[in-house]
Parts: sequence; C-alpha cells; structure tokens
Amino acid sequence: MPETLDRVVDTVRTVVDDHLQDRDVFAWRFTLPVAEDDPAHLLLAAQWRLEHPGQRPDGRGTYEIALSLVGAPDDLTEPDLAALRARLLSETACLESAPAGCLESAPAGGGSGLPRTITVRRRDSFDYEFEREIL
Repeated sequence: MPETLDRVVDTVRTVVDDHLQDRDVFAWRFTLPVAEDDPAHLLLAAQWRLEHPGQRPDGRGTYEIALSLVGAPDDLTEPDLAALRARLLSETACLESAPAGCLESAPAGGGSGLPRTITVRRRDSFDYEFEREIL
C-alpha cells in the first residue's frame, strides 16, 4: 500500500539520520519496486498470506529500499552496522497496520507485522549493478 511504503521510507530515513548523527558518514537511499516474479517478492508475498489468512493482498507490492553508507571504518564497524540493522528491524515491526508512533506496542524482537527482510553487507567498492545493500 502506498501509505505503508511512505511510512516505511520515513522510518528508515529517521532511523538512519539518528544513527549517523555526529558522524562523518555519507548516506543515500533509493526505493525500487520488485518484480512480481522476483524470488524476494514471492517470499514476502507468501509470508504476508500466512500472516493474513483469508485476506487478499490487493494493492500491495514489494519494494527494495537500498541504503548505502560511506565513511571511515571506525564509523561503520560490524557492531555498529548490526545495531543499525536491529533498530531498523525493531522500528519497522508494526508499520503495516498501526499508526505512526506505534513503536511503543511493537513486538519484542521484531515480531510479525510488515513482511520484510533486512540484509547488511560491507563492501569496499561501489558496483551498483552487482553489489547493492538491501534494507
């Protein structure tokens, strides 16, 4: 749903801005629709159907939000990236059906809600065609 995508994008933007505050890190994000025959879409669509038995996913689609961070290794350590991933999982946990500010009621550990996967990969070069960081 477009309004859900808007809330997810706003949440990702807020989490990343807050996480990178006071660091010399350049970040950019882009959002792309995922084709209906893409394995990522098929997996997330199946997950949504399991969590919403008897409902139709009318008007829903799968999107990739790719986020790239460029900075000094001290600013982008493995524990730091893991903390960013955990916060993104937590803060996007209940965005599908809950109003803004739903984080107080988000399930511990990320729970169900909005079907999503968050993958963090470190890289040394920037080849946009083959190496995208998917959030």
